[in-house]
Amino acid sequence: MAEQNASITGSSEDYYINGSSNGSSGVHYEDEWSRQMRELYRKYLSADLYFADSLIFMIISAIEIPIMILTLFALCALIKSHRSTPVFVIHLILSDLIQIICRLTWTIKRSGGATITYALNAYYYSLIAGLYFMACVAFERYLLVSHPIWYRSHHSLKVCCVVSVIIWFVPLIFADVYSDRLFSYLSRFIGCLIPYPIVILCFVGTCRGLSRTISLTSLKRKKILGSLFLVLLTYTFLILPNIILTFIIDNFDSYNSFTSFHIFAYLSRYLVFLNPLADCVLYMFLRPDVGGLMK
Repeated sequence: MAEQNASITGSSEDYYINGSSNGSSGVHYEDEWSRQMRELYRKYLSADLYFADSLIFMIISAIEIPIMILTLFALCALIKSHRSTPVFVIHLILSDLIQIICRLTWTIKRSGGATITYALNAYYYSLIAGLYFMACVAFERYLLVSHPIWYRSHHSLKVCCVVSVIIWFVPLIFADVYSDRLFSYLSRFIGCLIPYPIVILCFVGTCRGLSRTISLTSLKRKKILGSLFLVLLTYTFLILPNIILTFIIDNFDSYNSFTSFHIFAYLSRYLVFLNPLADCVLYMFLRPDVGGLMK
């Protein structure tokens, strides 16, 4: 929040210098709506709205953290019972847990400093890693349907663990390790966007594969398609809007007045807050008794 607030705030004098001009006269202006919203933002966000925002996030976190911990225990139980190997889902939820801890850190500690910097770096690192784990979940479902023989011969707990370790290092590709700020706006945007076409391609490929395969039961078809649809839905409606809107605000001067566009960007943060709950639902598609739940 600290970084996003910095991208939205700014004095009205900054806008008169950097804003758009009125025709060829060179006189810079700010329309009435932008001026009113900027004044509203400056009046309330620093106190009342910030308190409300922090309170909402803490309530959501108090609900999400116990659910995530219980889901992690349940997923580990599935591995011990040899019924499933949901390694990628486990690491996905772990990355969500790290994000919540980081957001709690900069929510409680409002002032800047090294703690906020470390929390922001850890947050974006785990966010990028989590998106690649989502891509791994989608790719795993695709291989199960389109290449079942190869999947059964190569898929194992050891392979999944090795791939997961590699995924945790993937965000370093987009990081500037020599800077206090690990991820620039552009590198963060690229890192978060790359897994999305992978998820889409896996979803399309899996749908085509399910229409041709005859070896899978109806229940397995529902489980595979349900988990893939949930991943795609979560990525598209809970994560992608905030990534795109924040990138536009941070990089294009034409949006540096406080407008309804900024309101949408600010509200999109709450969609990201709900992402861990959606990831926990993936466990429902891995349960051995999922057939009774889906009837």
